[in-house]
Amino acid sequence: MSVEIRAPRPGDGAGMARVWLSAGAYYAGLDPAHFQVPAADGLAESFEDSIAAAAHAADEDALQLVADSGGTLAGWLTARIQHPAASAARQLVREHGWTRLLVNALVVEQALWRQGIGTALLEAAESWGGERGAEVARLDTYIGSTVSVPFYERHAGYQRRSITFQKTLG
Repeated sequence: MSVEIRAPRPGDGAGMARVWLSAGAYYAGLDPAHFQVPAADGLAESFEDSIAAAAHAADEDALQLVADSGGTLAGWLTARIQHPAASAARQLVREHGWTRLLVNALVVEQALWRQGIGTALLEAAESWGGERGAEVARLDTYIGSTVSVPFYERHAGYQRRSITFQKTLG
């Protein structure tokens, strides 16, 4: 499958919304107590607004990418560069002193999983981050996902690094 990785452009909002709804359906199916299918009403317009805002912001530390497969938006990614903290020398964790690539979201249309689209998006983000001095790439995913956890474990260099605990109160 041929896939073009590019910046989102006006008109991509509907495809981004479709992919986001696909991800919502997957995760809500896994754990409906913690995930939901997003409201579709106004979702495409919201993505269109974010595309327009990103075009005007000129934020050199922010990245938005889409995967275009034969004219169909197949997936998308957002990431950003996080620079070393001013207090890094006083922190316990060394990585506060590193430039990091933080992948906030990587989603691919369910019908197109395992066709290299997620890999292409992730590799493009890693390249972008490396060009901006990122020493590490960080991301999180839902531990119960039988798709995303193996996806990241298959990619060279990604290792489980921390565990987030949660307790319901009340």
